[in-house]
Amino acid sequence: MRPILLALLLHATTTAAVNLQIPSGHPRIWYGNAARLAQAQTYFGSTPFTPQGNDIQFERALRGLLTANNGDCDAALAHLNGWLVENHGNRRDALRQQGEELLLIYDWCHHRLTPAQIQTLVARWNGYMDVEIADDFANHGAEANNYFWGRVRNELIWGITSFGENPRAQEFINHALDTRFSDWFADFYQDFGRGGVFPEGADYGVVSLSYPILPFASAADYGFDPYAQTPYYREAIYALLYGTTPGPTTLSGSFSGGALLFPFNDDETLHQGGTINAREYLGDFARWMGARAPTSGNARHIRAWLTQTGAGRRWMFDALGGSGNLSDYADLPLDYYAPGAGVFSSRTGHDAAAMQVQLQLGTPGHIEHRHQDGGSFQVWRKGRFLSRESAGYADNLRGFMGAGPNIDTGHPLAHNTLLFEAWNTGRWVGSGPIVIPPGQPRFENPRDLPRVTRLQHEPAFSFVAIDYSDAYRNMPDSRVDWPYADQAWREFVFIRPLQALVILDRTHGSADSLLPWYNGGGWLLSGPHVAAAQVRRSFILHFETQPVAAGNRLSAALGTQTAELITLIPAAPVYRVIHEDVPGDEQAGQYRLELDSVGSVDGYFLNVVTGYDAGEAPLGATLSEDASSWTLSLTHPVRGNASLTLFKGMTSAGGSLTIGAITTPLRNDVQGISVTSERPVWAGGDAVFANGFE
Repeated sequence: MRPILLALLLHATTTAAVNLQIPSGHPRIWYGNAARLAQAQTYFGSTPFTPQGNDIQFERALRGLLTANNGDCDAALAHLNGWLVENHGNRRDALRQQGEELLLIYDWCHHRLTPAQIQTLVARWNGYMDVEIADDFANHGAEANNYFWGRVRNELIWGITSFGENPRAQEFINHALDTRFSDWFADFYQDFGRGGVFPEGADYGVVSLSYPILPFASAADYGFDPYAQTPYYREAIYALLYGTTPGPTTLSGSFSGGALLFPFNDDETLHQGGTINAREYLGDFARWMGARAPTSGNARHIRAWLTQTGAGRRWMFDALGGSGNLSDYADLPLDYYAPGAGVFSSRTGHDAAAMQVQLQLGTPGHIEHRHQDGGSFQVWRKGRFLSRESAGYADNLRGFMGAGPNIDTGHPLAHNTLLFEAWNTGRWVGSGPIVIPPGQPRFENPRDLPRVTRLQHEPAFSFVAIDYSDAYRNMPDSRVDWPYADQAWREFVFIRPLQALVILDRTHGSADSLLPWYNGGGWLLSGPHVAAAQVRRSFILHFETQPVAAGNRLSAALGTQTAELITLIPAAPVYRVIHEDVPGDEQAGQYRLELDSVGSVDGYFLNVVTGYDAGEAPLGATLSEDASSWTLSLTHPVRGNASLTLFKGMTSAGGSLTIGAITTPLRNDVQGISVTSERPVWAGGDAVFANGFE
């Protein structure tokens, strides 16, 4: 089916109003399911809790429900009745952060409310919903945003729990399920959501998985299951699983001992253990998805993830029970690809002795908390990051060459990127990145999104090629164009037996900065005016500890591991290492390698990233070439031998990889992948995630 026709059909099937069969009594949210309530009451008998801390009033309501304690409910309701959004700081934050707990108090302790209190609360909370719906922020076009999902949650909980005494309750149910979820989010899924990555990142994106759980589960109890309408949530199981380090991880100078998410976009808690260890969002999601269809492969895999990570979760989710077995990972492929966000995960195994490569190929849209990380990659091996981005949230780092102005952790230099004059992808004017349909004006936005043109999953290796050429430029004569790239490609080959990531960058400089437009007053940016051959192209790589150079190799010691970069092109690399630390932001900074290519219109980088155990022999790497191709030979006394042939030129095509005696051509198309109720399945065709809202 053609993509446009598919989208039209999907849109046509998601406009009918959802009619839930809501009972007249309470509770309705989560514990309207009698079996779930009985399970929680039994669990409370063996594992009670005492209300305390910031959640004390919510926990009183929960305990009041489970034990029929009216005193607990009365205390919680006093808090609800006195709560006014204007008394609790920023409206958006107050409703997003506290809305769920307040509305659950209303539902779970409803029997203790007087008619007058109900009337007051209905008018008050209808007004809160109206203001949120009319807001110019976190509505249509912000479907990955944490505030957007707070509003989905609040509207749906409020509609369900006030149904029957609120004449507008169905409006809020409709807006949550028909407009936000089945219309707006369905469109976002087709553009950037396929594959289940939570695009706002490890700190903020994860709430797209956790915020909807209670209202979506309740909607399913009453006849409409949102989880059955979209593959996003079953795909998110694998985006999460493959986006987590295969074993416990140590960061130099900070966190040690638990699994971490590979950081991306704003991540302010990485050095405290990240979302897995410092928060409850992902543990809640994992516990629920592990219990929802418990015999499915999806449930088995997410329970195994929860066993692996020990991610924190709330009491009411622990009450669901269920255990995981790490042996369930055995039926999973070693690679996973999420085409919406452009994230490709590739590993040698699913245990703590593995090596993993995490590729951030795209620039997913409709999000805040965004970093300029298109084309970045991270590498993990046996408990250490051989290389990772310099994670943070508005933290400062040393600028390019260590001499320019300081940069923010959202800057391309904070990531392992390919740069032209110290920048990568084009600037978006407005809320982008967005998908702009063919024929629609792009105005000053980038000429296109990054395009994955080749992708391949094999038992012994993975391969991907991405064309960034249009994504690195804005429309012609744009005030925000960065006029230095004519062609920009990245190719990654991860050779599993050799534990080697090969990166080939193809660059063709542009002389557009010499055009009159960029010498006049219309160009808002500041950059050099140079011929195409003099455009500075830079390969960026980060190390947690200070690396040492030896010829064409750069290595850094990381506990029992050694990270190593081997440069084959240029033949005589000049490594520039910048200590990124800025006073006050020392934890964010690392050691940044800047490797330049200047002096020719066409420029290439060919690098290998690998790692070793203490005392292990190094990887041998030699390069030969002819008029049309390069052949990279890799040898190791234990890991074996491989020979990779890549063709020259400014576009990616052809090539082959020989491992031992087996030669495999590199695909010239994109290999398909889908997620069933059992597991991710790689296909032989080129239809990637053709399924959408179902």
